[in-house]
Amino acid sequence: MSATNFVPELWSRLLLTAFRKNLVFANLVNRDYQGEIRDQGDTVHITTPGAIQVRDYSGSVTYDAVTSTQQSLVIDQAKYFGFEVSDIDAAQANVSLESTYVVEAAQALADEVDQNLAALYTAAGLADIPITLSSGDLYASLVLAGRRLDEANVPRTGRWVVVSPAGYAALLTNDKFVVQATATGDQIVRTGLVGQVAGFTVYTSNNIVESSSNVRKYLYGSNRAITFAEQISKTETLRREGSFNNAIRGLLVFGRRVVRPTSLGTITATESA
Repeated sequence: MSATNFVPELWSRLLLTAFRKNLVFANLVNRDYQGEIRDQGDTVHITTPGAIQVRDYSGSVTYDAVTSTQQSLVIDQAKYFGFEVSDIDAAQANVSLESTYVVEAAQALADEVDQNLAALYTAAGLADIPITLSSGDLYASLVLAGRRLDEANVPRTGRWVVVSPAGYAALLTNDKFVVQATATGDQIVRTGLVGQVAGFTVYTSNNIVESSSNVRKYLYGSNRAITFAEQISKTETLRREGSFNNAIRGLLVFGRRVVRPTSLGTITATESA
């Protein structure tokens, strides 16, 4: 593809589609403010309403002054890619090298975003649940995690947990773990979805944070815990001066925030070396 035939909207759509197919953590959050951001530095102000008191009626009504708290979702993260393809390579390839590498770039961006979201375990508001996989019962830990969410009045719909491959292997030894049917095999590859257990939809990812040697922070919660917004703000192609190459580059901006800490918890799993 020559620089003169470049259509940024089409490339952005290709990039965003491939990007979202490869996300795990970013598919478990809410995107309530997705349409309100455009570029790095944008800020969305989030209003959280306060509680309304219910009283016994005895002939008169008392009115409460409404209160609310403000949080800010700042689009403070920016990741980019850039690569170039020579005319000779493009001529010899039987597929579009540009589009092939745009998909590769989208996968790399998704990996970066998921690592960023996995690191939000530090903002979890529920008490940590420690476990040693070789001697503990991960299923029992998830039952306790469900109880923690129940006690925090978190709805039972939309609950998820992300474990490492070692955690997934541990769950496979428990007959209470319901593995996803083979008909969803392609979905497992794309999204990390592997099954259901103890009221959680289970995902697996290699982007679980390793807080120390062989100790990983499994993250669990509800899809209302974290809000996330992203935008492919730029995709461009240009002719490289002094060469017979086309260069392609793209910029992803995003922001994330734990807006409901009591809807988010961690299981600190010590795994075998």
